[in-house]
Amino acid sequence: MSDKGGSGALTPEDELINFFQSQQISYGRLNSIIDEAQTTRQWRAVGLALVASLVMASVFLVLHQNGLMSQRTEMVLREAALNHNTKLRMDAEATTVQELQASLDKLSFEIKLPDSDLYKKLVLVGGRYCTISGKLAAHLKLASPDKSKHYSLFLTPIAENLDAMNSPEVKFAGVDVKLWQEKDVIYALAKSTGDTL
Repeated sequence: MSDKGGSGALTPEDELINFFQSQQISYGRLNSIIDEAQTTRQWRAVGLALVASLVMASVFLVLHQNGLMSQRTEMVLREAALNHNTKLRMDAEATTVQELQASLDKLSFEIKLPDSDLYKKLVLVGGRYCTISGKLAAHLKLASPDKSKHYSLFLTPIAENLDAMNSPEVKFAGVDVKLWQEKDVIYALAKSTGDTL
């Protein structure tokens, strides 16, 4: 401890050090404080997860109440998100729709890209068979020109249980999914949240 000027008086800094050195806490109380902090953090994490779940549930409730999303539509959107996330092996590698159509010869419908010019900017990587709402469908794997972003485009013809399905873009498990109909085809586009087209 410093003694300024040899007077024997303690500096304010030394007085603080002496004060805090004289304070003691039992190991039991220290463990109790640590346990309380961990419990608080755990409850905070549970609370945040609960809030996020309530927000998602509210979005779906609003969509259902407004008649924008039927249970069947929600099921198809979830199916598309799951298929996109699983990143299953392609049944066929192809760079053109014609090559893919020839490789996926069990399809009873024509593979065609949506009418939007947006899809002409993407590169076809390949595809595979899949199902949408129990119906045979095509899962086209598309990429940005530099292949840094990947997209899944699902298509199947309109069937008895797949009619006039449209939805706003919604999120499922980190995937943005949109569902729409063009002529006699149902499309679903899935992309990782944050990726733009």
